[in-house]
Amino acid sequence: MAKLAGVSPRTVSNVVNDFVHVRESTRQKVLAAIEELGYRPNISARRLRQGRTRILGFAVPELSQPYFAELSELIEIAAQKRGYTVIATQTGGIRENEVRVLRDLSSHIVDALVFSPMSMEKDELYVTPPSVPTVLIGEQISSSKYTSIAIDNERATADITRHLLDRGHTRIATLGAYHSDLYRSSRLRLSGYRQALDEAGVAFDPELVLYTDRFGRQAGRDGITQAWTSGMRFDALVCFTDMLALGAIRAFADLGVRVPEDVAITSIDDVLEAEFSVPSLTTVAPDKQAIAEQAVESLLALLDDDTLEPANIEIGYRLVTRESSGG
Repeated sequence: MAKLAGVSPRTVSNVVNDFVHVRESTRQKVLAAIEELGYRPNISARRLRQGRTRILGFAVPELSQPYFAELSELIEIAAQKRGYTVIATQTGGIRENEVRVLRDLSSHIVDALVFSPMSMEKDELYVTPPSVPTVLIGEQISSSKYTSIAIDNERATADITRHLLDRGHTRIATLGAYHSDLYRSSRLRLSGYRQALDEAGVAFDPELVLYTDRFGRQAGRDGITQAWTSGMRFDALVCFTDMLALGAIRAFADLGVRVPEDVAITSIDDVLEAEFSVPSLTTVAPDKQAIAEQAVESLLALLDDDTLEPANIEIGYRLVTRESSGG
């Protein structure tokens, strides 16, 4: 290319990297040679030489889950506004994959990482420090090594349970408790549900706690179908995710149970489907825009200053009342 343009390799490099002190006539010669040869600069290599790839990682259990898909789009938009792109990957909520993301993805590709752990405990996160700044989302983990961003899961679930109590429901089941102690949000949401019952003087009935090891529509449908056909009865249901709630609505339709006339339903996440389901879903809406903006801002701040202390950042939410709980 340098030979074709009649300049030195250093001059070609100056043009490719937009160095300002290049005569316009020389710049045009180099650009013409680039066009003729079909050259495309290796942006990744250039950025690596400069010390940053300007790529952020986004690692979550399942990208097919609407909540994470919506959040991924918002993080991509927030990153683009700041001159960054995003690589998204999923771990399946499997501990080995989560460890791999921290050790491998963060050390080879990205400048910083937004990470939603599911199976790694606090102690494991502490002894598996990533090689790049990392922000945790979706889980309230107090750690001296990570900034975490989440809503108050306990308070949010207490709020949606109170919403049902205020409408006169007293036999309230819950769907989404996890079979192990790994999923911290599930534990917090179960605690919030119990807290609201205690405050209202309603006795906690462990028989009304429906467990699951998945959080999608099919798990919701299967859980409710099994419970109802086995003879369990309740007048309201708190689901720990919108996907579980949408599956529950389908199950009740199959069973001939009316929502909300026979069973009222509330949930958490406010994915786009929640507004368009039949009936539409009453749910807690985390401020996903704020989560995305805060995650990217926190990462860039840590990139600029590695002495910043990690922080536990609480994001707001609101209760969106729709048809599934009686409007």
